[in-house]
Amino acid sequence: MPIMRNPLLIPDLRELIQAGETGAVREFLDDLHPAQVAEMVEDLGEGEGDAVFELMEPRGRAEVLSYLRDDEQVRIVDKMSPGAAASLLHHMSHDERADLFKHLDEERVDLILPHLAQAEREDIRRLASYEPGTAGAVMTTDYATLPPHLTVRESLEKLRHESPDRETIYYIYVVDAERTLIGFVSLKSLILARPLARIESIMKREPLLARVDEDQESVARKIDKYDLIAIPVVDAAGMLLGIVTHDDAMDILRQEQTEDILKFGGVSTDHEIDDIPYWQGTVWRAVSRRLKWLVILFMTESLTGWVLRHYAWVDERELRLHLWVPLLIGTGGNAGSQTVGTVIRGVALGEIRFRDTFAVLAREVATGFLLGLVLGAVGFLWAFVLRGENVVFACVIALTILGICMWANGVSALVPLAAQRFGQDPAVISAPFISTLVDATGLVIFYTIAIFLLNIVR
Repeated sequence: MPIMRNPLLIPDLRELIQAGETGAVREFLDDLHPAQVAEMVEDLGEGEGDAVFELMEPRGRAEVLSYLRDDEQVRIVDKMSPGAAASLLHHMSHDERADLFKHLDEERVDLILPHLAQAEREDIRRLASYEPGTAGAVMTTDYATLPPHLTVRESLEKLRHESPDRETIYYIYVVDAERTLIGFVSLKSLILARPLARIESIMKREPLLARVDEDQESVARKIDKYDLIAIPVVDAAGMLLGIVTHDDAMDILRQEQTEDILKFGGVSTDHEIDDIPYWQGTVWRAVSRRLKWLVILFMTESLTGWVLRHYAWVDERELRLHLWVPLLIGTGGNAGSQTVGTVIRGVALGEIRFRDTFAVLAREVATGFLLGLVLGAVGFLWAFVLRGENVVFACVIALTILGICMWANGVSALVPLAAQRFGQDPAVISAPFISTLVDATGLVIFYTIAIFLLNIVR
């Protein structure tokens, strides 16, 4: 997760380290949020940063570690003895611990696992086994449960003794003897209920839940839509397996939005490097991520050149036509980019599905028609009044703008929906690709109208 950098604190901390003021360093760190400590560890570098990390107590180190980049987490854990690493991992949240193990070498994992309790080893293996991108891969098993027959007083006593370190107890899940989820109760409801009331009488049945193999983005959007603190994750039989918390959901949505923005701009994405800050990425990494789409767009752009060469004879007879090409294809590209952005957003939020294709197409073509009327009128006046062209030529410009706006909106609505239909990420159909496609087809519209209205013949 992202952290806010404050370089003003670094000199103060470095001065304390160099002076050997160990106690003062600990007090200094105690007043800071773990995210701030994490940024300092990264900024100080391996030497002083590792020294600062070692001064913290185990639980504090675990909290700070969760805010570090994956590669930095691996580096720190690799430098520790297996026993020390196990002690650190013991204090991490279950989902973050499992995620870290996925990034460690198998040999290193084999050394650390024996130093963990059997229950922790099984929990790590189970969480690490779920398919990436699913609810199971991002859930935590650190949650509180209650049986339905307990009274409120007994339940509060049970939670007080068994759940002080749970990731969240604002929702307590009610399960039967087979751990099948049958309901949930909020901490507020427990506190306000009568002490002798039974859990089954105050719990809410049929809770909103997620399947273990459900896409993580879908789960995150449920949490966001219904403003949940957490959502339970169950298997096909309804057995409670874990929960996805609100903070994890926000991380998922941020990650998905980052991917969509990069894809929309024609940049290849990678889960491992998308979260790396701008200044920490290398130039070569930037080149490698952008080159693929630039090559594709370069090749696609050749289609525009082919259209221009095909209609070169028209320009020879009407030289003034060529002067309007940049304006007209720019209009089509801009209209297409706006539409594809709007449609991709609707698809991402679940507002638009493939069954809505014809309705979306009709809506966007109608929008393009109205936009084309306004822009076409502007184009007519621009050509006729400001450029001194005749009425017929001004009509060519106006009708071309109208046709391009309708065509660009229609194509830009259909392509993302077609991508979704065939199981592709609509964001991959990026704005530059749509823009390039509309450029070429817009030129065909322009020259066709010009040939017809201006009576241009070979």
